[in-house]
Amino acid sequence: MKKRLLSLVALLLAAGGGLHAQEIIVGTGFTTRFDNREYSGNTFDESKTLFSARLSPRVGVQWAEKNRLIIGVDLLQDFGDDKKFLTRARPLLYYSFRTENVEAYAGVFDRKALTGDYSKAFFSDSLAFYKNRMAGFLGAYRSTSRPKTYVEFGIDWEGIYGKASREKFRILSAGRYTVCDNFYFGYAFSMFHFASSVEEHNVSDNMLFNPFAGSEFTAFFDFDVKLGMLLAPQRVRRFEEGWKKPCGGQLDFKMTRWGVKIENTLFVGENLMPYYAVHGSELYSGERFYATTEHVYNRTSIGYERSFFNRSVTVEACMIFHYDGTGLGNQQVVRLSVDIEKIFNKGRK
Repeated sequence: MKKRLLSLVALLLAAGGGLHAQEIIVGTGFTTRFDNREYSGNTFDESKTLFSARLSPRVGVQWAEKNRLIIGVDLLQDFGDDKKFLTRARPLLYYSFRTENVEAYAGVFDRKALTGDYSKAFFSDSLAFYKNRMAGFLGAYRSTSRPKTYVEFGIDWEGIYGKASREKFRILSAGRYTVCDNFYFGYAFSMFHFASSVEEHNVSDNMLFNPFAGSEFTAFFDFDVKLGMLLAPQRVRRFEEGWKKPCGGQLDFKMTRWGVKIENTLFVGENLMPYYAVHGSELYSGERFYATTEHVYNRTSIGYERSFFNRSVTVEACMIFHYDGTGLGNQQVVRLSVDIEKIFNKGRK
């Protein structure tokens, strides 16, 4: 692994040698996350404790101020897993193009490049941490003048067809349009194609569409209130029962000041994960509580989040309460993130 990574770095730097105004990028990201879940009173998720750390060193070249070619590695260690040196090691390898209005990525890159308003029904907290890479393409446009507009579109290839693996890919898109400075409306969309392996002939399709409208305003505290719909047409083709179309409404409330934040999400509707017993988290990437059959899920988070040293260090601590229609569970999360980067200007040749 080390020899291959060093060879890739050497090739990258050699390729950069022919560029004018060559700049060398060296950086790393580090995150450690403690997540204790006490869900004994709930029906639709289970108690567990997740405690891990990841390190993502990277190196690359930048040219013409807009183009980057990056090679890195994502190293994950689950605390308590002492059977091997690292729990998991995966590559980062991508090209990016960035201007004031446009961003584009191609290759294997960090999931945090996604900046749309995706509900927890799309991506759970644990997926955002443990499946932090995307493999494919992502493009985004953001206006710098009023009215403010944002839209992104991406393809994430998550699995390859084989004897022991399934072909999986996800199409993602999100957009937001702001009117009168504080009122906005937008959408988030996901289409997940979950095909069969060589040994199992079955294809599942899972879509989720979330149109919404909301308002951001300040009244001593900073407020964000958003109301939307969650529409989830899906099917498992081998059951030959056609499309299921569960849906529901969601109200999100957020209040922040001095790094203290209070957030509440109320979902009222049908079970958005009717095939969870068949494919589980392989088919569904959202919070398990959206599988509630009691037509209600409420999530309340009280915490603190603040960045320091020019936003290179971020700390977060919060207590989260989940009500799934059957009982109340709680979750404690502590996270420390570090992201540093240095650009060395090599000048013109």
